[in-house]
This record gives sequence, structure tokens and C-alpha cells, in this order.
Amino acid sequence: MAVTHKIAAFDVIELTEAVDDAPAGARGGVLELRGGDKAMVEITEPALDAAARIVFAPIAKLRVVDPAPRG
Repeated sequence: MAVTHKIAAFDVIELTEAVDDAPAGARGGVLELRGGDKAMVEITEPALDAAARIVFAPIAKLRVVDPAPRG
């Protein structure tokens, strides 16, 4: 059975679909969660213009690459 990880602040994620100027496969860090169904993400790969680096992505379009330490 697959283990799922709940998205949390400071997780490193990958977009499974394009969001605004960020393409599918873009990676970045979750800055905060918004309303339980969206996350504010700073895209770090690929490099985007400063105004395009912050996206508000539906949680359903995110995949955790490296979870933040818990504890």
C-alpha cells in the first residue's frame, strides 16, 4: 500500500501540472497553506522572474519531493 504524505509548510514539492507561469515538474518550497486546499509555493527550479516565482497552487497539483523535518 502506498504511503501518502500530507503537504505541510517547508516541504519541497514538485508541480504535477502547470500553475500560472510555472510548468509541470517545477520544484519549490511550500511557504504556507491557504484555506486547506491551496499552498503558497516559491518556485526555485526552473528559475523564473521574481514576480512569477510565487504561485498559489491547489494541493491536488503538488507532489512532495522532500518532506520538511517534523518534530
